[in-house]
Amino acid sequence: MTISIKRLLRKGMIIGMAMGIFLITNSLSQGATEQPAKPEIEIFPVFPSIEPNVTFWTDIFTRYTRSQGVIHDDLNLGRIYEVVRLDPSRTRNAAQKNKRIKKDVLKKYEKILLSLATGKPAATSKEKQVAALFDRKAGPREFKLAARRIRCQTGLSQQFKEGLIRSGAVIEKFKKIFKSHGLPVDLAYLPCVESSFDFKAYSKFGAAGIWQFTRGTGRMYMEIGYVVDQRRDPYISTQAAARLLKRNYAKLGGWPLALTAYNHGVNGMLRAQKKKGGYEKIFNTYKGPSFKFASRNFYSEFLAARQVAKNHKHYFGNISLQKPAKFTRYTTRGYLPVKGLALGLNLNPTTIQALNPSLRPPVFTGRKHIPKGFELRLPEQIPHTTIARVTAGLYQAKQKPSKFHVVQKGDTAGGIARTHTVFLNDLIMANNLGRRATIYIGQNLRIPVKDEIILPKKLALKPKKSIKAKKPGKPKESETPPLSAKPKPLPIEAPVEPVEPIKIVEPMTPAPPEKAPLPQAISDIKIAVAPTLADSPGAVAKPFPKEPMVNLEIVTSDLKIKKTFTQSNLLVGVIRVAPEETLGHYADWLQIPTQKIRDMNRFAYGKTISIDQEIKIPLAQKDRDKFEELRYEYHKEMEEDFFESYSIAGVDTYEIKNGDTIWSLCFNELEIPMWLLKKYNPTMDFNKLQPLEKILYPLVSSHQNFQI
Repeated sequence: MTISIKRLLRKGMIIGMAMGIFLITNSLSQGATEQPAKPEIEIFPVFPSIEPNVTFWTDIFTRYTRSQGVIHDDLNLGRIYEVVRLDPSRTRNAAQKNKRIKKDVLKKYEKILLSLATGKPAATSKEKQVAALFDRKAGPREFKLAARRIRCQTGLSQQFKEGLIRSGAVIEKFKKIFKSHGLPVDLAYLPCVESSFDFKAYSKFGAAGIWQFTRGTGRMYMEIGYVVDQRRDPYISTQAAARLLKRNYAKLGGWPLALTAYNHGVNGMLRAQKKKGGYEKIFNTYKGPSFKFASRNFYSEFLAARQVAKNHKHYFGNISLQKPAKFTRYTTRGYLPVKGLALGLNLNPTTIQALNPSLRPPVFTGRKHIPKGFELRLPEQIPHTTIARVTAGLYQAKQKPSKFHVVQKGDTAGGIARTHTVFLNDLIMANNLGRRATIYIGQNLRIPVKDEIILPKKLALKPKKSIKAKKPGKPKESETPPLSAKPKPLPIEAPVEPVEPIKIVEPMTPAPPEKAPLPQAISDIKIAVAPTLADSPGAVAKPFPKEPMVNLEIVTSDLKIKKTFTQSNLLVGVIRVAPEETLGHYADWLQIPTQKIRDMNRFAYGKTISIDQEIKIPLAQKDRDKFEELRYEYHKEMEEDFFESYSIAGVDTYEIKNGDTIWSLCFNELEIPMWLLKKYNPTMDFNKLQPLEKILYPLVSSHQNFQI
């Protein structure tokens, strides 16, 4: 059979075309499998303008130690003037020495920059070195502005490394929590910035736990009170953090803004977003009144911390992370004394405390019971049947009350002890009254309860006799605070290892045997902690002196309901606003809507209340005692938490300037909570500060290692 050339050519063309199509298709198919998939949009983008900041924080977390202070521009973190040598000792003397070193070096560079701002050419080698850090076109204005932006950041590599080690106990569980909420699992690294996974972290203004929830924000998601503070529980607080971050993201539409809102507040970031738009514009140009260094750098710090934590072997070598604790859960069916539980289960109370960090100290000193319905965590090896058997005979029907006595004119310590049928020695120790048992009118003395363990404390601090009247330098956000000699507690989530029965080791002073009420006939002097001195426990209460001996164990706010009257068949109470209180607190303690209090006082929505302002509250007869008890517990809790993390290193004076308010003083100048300032100035009217008026304030020293 013959085939014409024409047909062959036509046939060849068809075959060739078919082969070509096959080859092209195959090539495209191969290309699709061999080429990497198009990358997704980075959920945590590193914008070009923040790259220097991320690099800076990466170095702070990994390269620089607490013996180094990095002197830098607080706007352009890539501009580093010098790294100074600091004393790494964890002592108060070292902290004071380092403060002087930082102050001197900051002044030195301020002087250099102001000299360059005159427009004269750089004369000294140091001036030339500083000028070289700026653009060649930089003029006097740039140098003058830079002189105001010099800052010192202490290295944090050791603290960061210790935090990473602690994170091993919880990090995988945290990632699962974020995943369950449909959120990026890398958000689990945020505590590297907030607290370095320090489970006892507490800020001067009351933010607590590894996620640093304030009381107001925390109460949206958790239980926070005198007996239980769930901000301290790593797992419950992580659930709360996931919900808060999810809410931030839904409102702001991106993680750079949502994370910044974690520090600055979602409403603050909504205002910034409305004014400037996207994150980069906010970062580069936003000048909100409270959008300062910490808020501006928060996202950059997170990016750096995430990078370091995910690649910790690269930065720190082979480090052993803590292992997760294993435990069993058991929900209490009544109120439970912790001492009886520890004895019944053959456990050290500190083991129960370590596994249940949300239980506050009053539970472990016997002032309060473990509450009904609380989910206890206990060592894994203890079966539920054993727990049920031990707890069955321990349950109490009610929680222990918190009792206090407001010192009145004519009161004596002995008389107060007799009134409340407690031993004078217990009253003195519970309130740290000292050998003379001196009391002041208006103090709220805590009344000890049955079976309470009372340990003596030395918290009183008298102002220095010769105090220089001066305005304090605003503390740098970076300065490493002085550390106390207090031994470091065991990590909260350290594994509980004992497999064999544990010997009972009671770390706390055992409770004294039950005693009869103080007999009226027994004199105060016989029961006093020390022999009677000029100012004996029988001495009457004194008015607060101008420079009082401040007893940090005693709440001094005016907490009692001043008077009651009937209005439209409703019982009304009148109270005086104490520091840190809001209408929301009163509504919460009375279990009523806030609007009800607003209506009674004719307050417009959004109106703020002032310290010492008189407020009317609606009362039922049964509400009075409970309201006062909850109010006292709120203030006592706040003060106990503060002094668990901070101590007073001294007292100084500040001279009031035009424009000063109590808020600006506490948050910007003195950096202490309002209640603490009021404690040192009990008779001062904070609503009418007068220029040149002198105000006492305490110098606060932190026990914590990690502060940015």
